[in-house]
Amino acid sequence: MKILHICAIGGTVQTLLRPQIDYLLSHNLSVEIACSPGSEVEELQQQGYIVHPIQIDRQISPIWNLRSIYQLTQLIQKNQYDLVHVHTPIAAVLGRIAAKLAGVKRIVYTAHGFPFHDQSSPSQYRFYFIVEKLAAFITDLILTQNYEDIATAKKLGLCPLEKIYYLGNGVDINRFKRVGVAHRRHRLNSTHQSLLRKSLSIPDNTDLIIGTIGRITQKKGSGYLIEAAAKLLPDFPNLQVMVIGSQLSSDPEPFHTELIKKIHSLGIEQHVTLTGERQDIPELLGLLDIFVLPTFTHEGLPRSILEAMSMGLPVVTTDIRGCREAVIHGKTGLIVPPQNSEKLAEALKTLLSNYELRQAYGQYGRERVEVEYDEKLVFERLYKYYQDL
Repeated sequence: MKILHICAIGGTVQTLLRPQIDYLLSHNLSVEIACSPGSEVEELQQQGYIVHPIQIDRQISPIWNLRSIYQLTQLIQKNQYDLVHVHTPIAAVLGRIAAKLAGVKRIVYTAHGFPFHDQSSPSQYRFYFIVEKLAAFITDLILTQNYEDIATAKKLGLCPLEKIYYLGNGVDINRFKRVGVAHRRHRLNSTHQSLLRKSLSIPDNTDLIIGTIGRITQKKGSGYLIEAAAKLLPDFPNLQVMVIGSQLSSDPEPFHTELIKKIHSLGIEQHVTLTGERQDIPELLGLLDIFVLPTFTHEGLPRSILEAMSMGLPVVTTDIRGCREAVIHGKTGLIVPPQNSEKLAEALKTLLSNYELRQAYGQYGRERVEVEYDEKLVFERLYKYYQDL
């Protein structure tokens, strides 16, 4: 089987799709990728992946969108793929149109969270639902990362029931592991962790670290985390906040400058570490006491939460789709209303004040990931869906 995966940017391939693609390649399938050009694409190509650089905008832009459809159609016709698998909202629509125009017999769409959700305005909800419903007509299989999207699709009649299935999301539970299960010892090297801490200029007197992972955009909620931290500092004067991630040049809502202004206006710059883009995520998570994801955007099932739970960390996140499915409130972490720094601070204070509770939530989270969110389960489901098609 010859497969083409389509998404907007190379970063999506590197952080989300590459493990799936590696699994498919190991099962003797031919897998190629189409996404916008950039440094990530060059890295992937150097690593031996077949990547076709085609500019795919991450927002609605009729002229550029039509150009993307044309170029994708040409690519698909030229290489005669058996199956096209699309990801990320705009690229997924453009890719499906191109695949249909090129006469592809099997079109698969992974919804990394439908773009219509309970945080959308009524007009946005209607618009994106209509787009997704129309695109569903030319899709053979829609895969969701959470069960809530399936329930929503059924309730609203998005597509015939036989077209939509659960794929889920997962992590490498051996890479993201703080404790060696066999010997009950720390997998992370304590000397290396101390050096990492120093390299990030975390003050020596820091006794508690909370952190988040994600692109620096407004809707990922890092601004609310900073506000919550400012509220916590009187009670926890040696608290440090770590924001792991960077702002992409293609982000529709850049937020980095605004975030820095907020940090300085609150006078807490000594208590905040902005790491920028990093690859050593398990090691960085190993420095944290609590993981926080204060997002209020269209999540599917956030991998960052699964990584944190896999590392045995308690999680504080918001009551939105995906997050409320991954985290069990009062068992693996705490769920708070989105865009509410007061409630976020209260939840963090509960955990910062109670070491035993943090340990209990973290341990249960690790057990939950092992049963529900091992990435091997996702790979096996995907391979079976391809075979069924």
